[in-house]
Amino acid sequence: MWQPPQENTLKINVNGTWKPGTTECGVGVVVRDSTGKFVAGCATKLINVFSTPQVEALAARTGTVLAMERGYQNVVFESDALQIVTALRNCSIDRSVIGPVVEDTKSLLTQITEEGFTHIRRTANGVAHRLARFALHIGGSLHWFEEPPDFISDILYEDCNS
Repeated sequence: MWQPPQENTLKINVNGTWKPGTTECGVGVVVRDSTGKFVAGCATKLINVFSTPQVEALAARTGTVLAMERGYQNVVFESDALQIVTALRNCSIDRSVIGPVVEDTKSLLTQITEEGFTHIRRTANGVAHRLARFALHIGGSLHWFEEPPDFISDILYEDCNS
């Protein structure tokens, strides 16, 4: 179950989903405040993606870029991709195939937060997952601010009232 962040803190959940047999993926990002109120979200379809770890690394980077572009401070990030969270928390340089994305994200994170990414169960990442699945059906990127799209309202409500 999703847990709200501390008071005066924003929580950014990220998720990626890859369409096997294609090079298409969807990335979902949701930003909520300490009361669970929707602050922002995005759904982005990407192409030329070849693995699930690559998708999840791109999701982490997308969430980090959104935070930077909006000037968010006091931010905590969550992902259900343990491999990516571990890579982002590792101090040594990532020389894997997804290393350039991981290293870029680590660099961006230092400008926003000292905390970085934490790992959560998939059940606590439902909104970001739904946004990522939605992204597979669009032709680019959609962003929402203050008012969430209707198709995630039920999950936002459940997260804060269960």
